[in-house]
Amino acid sequence: MASLLLVRFFDETVAYLPYASVESIRADVDLTYAQAGFLLFLYPGVGLLMTPFGVLVDRVNRRMLAALGGLGYGAGLCLFAAAGDFWLLFTAVCVMGTLGDLLVQAAEVSLLEIAGDNAEPALARANLLAAVGDLAGPLLLAAALWSGLGWRAAFWAAGAAMVVYGLVLATRPLPAPSPPEDSEGVWKSLLTVARDRRVVVAGLLVAVIVAFDDTFIGFAMAFLIAGHDLSPLVTTVATGAGLAGGVAAAAWASRTNGRRVSLRTCALVLVAGVFLLVGVPTALTAALAMALVGASVNLAWIILQARYMTLRPGQVGTTSAVAEAIAQLGVTTPLVTGLLADKAGLPQAMWLYCGLALVFVASTYRSR
Repeated sequence: MASLLLVRFFDETVAYLPYASVESIRADVDLTYAQAGFLLFLYPGVGLLMTPFGVLVDRVNRRMLAALGGLGYGAGLCLFAAAGDFWLLFTAVCVMGTLGDLLVQAAEVSLLEIAGDNAEPALARANLLAAVGDLAGPLLLAAALWSGLGWRAAFWAAGAAMVVYGLVLATRPLPAPSPPEDSEGVWKSLLTVARDRRVVVAGLLVAVIVAFDDTFIGFAMAFLIAGHDLSPLVTTVATGAGLAGGVAAAAWASRTNGRRVSLRTCALVLVAGVFLLVGVPTALTAALAMALVGASVNLAWIILQARYMTLRPGQVGTTSAVAEAIAQLGVTTPLVTGLLADKAGLPQAMWLYCGLALVFVASTYRSR
């Protein structure tokens, strides 16, 4: 189980890098904010193409899928590190988004089946490691910047680590999928799950949370660097220190037996963090704000993931894929933010996140 728990650690460590280094990449490769926003939108958005793979995870060899995903993800990271123009970055992001999604789906469904009745604590531990990955990502990037090697070195290192992880998964005996109880095809199975109102509602709630994941970090860092003259190193460290709140929140969730905060409480904490960041943008307040954002997002994600992954036994992969496909509505946020930043300036565009945080409060008003 240990190797499967690590999938979220590696995924979150790696996923942080494109968003946190957006300003360095933009200057180095000569991208506009709109191009940078499009790449940030594309990174998780290309996962929509992987929705049918959720059905395959319920039906075919998961070890093969997980290993292929890890090796391909690593190759995409190395291509990103070597890219010198927008189109090479575009290609690398497509590879990373597609195969990275396959890796996570195969590993998480396997983890859930191994955990059995202890599914929720297992998911909480996986999310704790994901939160640690959120912390490891900025540390890796800070080390690359401090050493003078630049953002590309961080991508090379992450790519090599992901390739090794894919090779490790290729040696692990992951649980075989259970034979389907009926003869539904891939598309019919997807449609059946997609018609389940519970899955749709969970996906829409996750869509709001997705807007405050790594894409928010990327624009928050650009906001502090370009709009308020903080150095990339100071901003990276401040944001990384703030993400420690996510680690603390996930650690608390992994040690609680049935005790939860409500989604509404998570939403109120999120509002406080976002308004603090946008309204009082200093290194100290950025760390505090990101701690609040990280804690609220992680707790909300744990609650929602445990909810939708246990809705339909025997169709965990399909249910997860459908819910997370719906959640990709949230990845349009960086695209819109990039367009607003080019037109009105990044400080004004950041208020969009304040509005989204208020939407989350409204959408979870009756949640327990």
